[in-house]
Amino acid sequence: MKGALPETIFIYEKLLYNEQKRQIQDFLDDVQMKKEKYETEVLWLIDQKIGGIGGYCMPADPKLNPFPGGINRELFRPLQYVRSEIDICDIRMHARHVVHYSGMHLEAVLRLFLKNVKLMGKLRFFNSTLGKAAHEISKMNIFDGVIIESLLKFVSLYNKAKHEVNMIEERPRMFSPEDAIICYFSARLIGQVVLTELRYPLSLSTYDINTEAFGF
Repeated sequence: MKGALPETIFIYEKLLYNEQKRQIQDFLDDVQMKKEKYETEVLWLIDQKIGGIGGYCMPADPKLNPFPGGINRELFRPLQYVRSEIDICDIRMHARHVVHYSGMHLEAVLRLFLKNVKLMGKLRFFNSTLGKAAHEISKMNIFDGVIIESLLKFVSLYNKAKHEVNMIEERPRMFSPEDAIICYFSARLIGQVVLTELRYPLSLSTYDINTEAFGF
């Protein structure tokens, strides 16, 4: 995690499993070595193992939209945009976008959770920011401490992606590929835990990998 921000390193060390860390590092090594296009199949294999809806089961082309409206669009369309940024664009140039879209997914997940479990939740949390929703959930003592700690670190990264300009001279960009990939998988892991707690139907299954991006 040489190029990662401190919050990213915390999430990487605390939230991810050893096998996920190894596979992610293999991908990042490939990104670093190749000047042109890198291989992404390993990422979507990791993603599939998390379960539920992720970028892995959606087409990389954002024009092919499996969720054209409703709550499913709000929840899962950002994950398709992440896949597009990684598979069609270049994560070395688009890391900030990956962090931002990952945060949009998690923001929608937490809003949905609060709307369903809190008194008058649909009125109180219909437009909550990720930070407000995360702090509200952290007080509820429902989720594991590592989940909550990682979520609060993620909030910091998401806010940087939305609002901050890179002022660190030794960093050519605010976000590195390391930050982008860890943010995506942390959003998926935390989001899946929350959606499973809600028994959200689409998050109770695992789907086939959409292989369009691999040319199969």
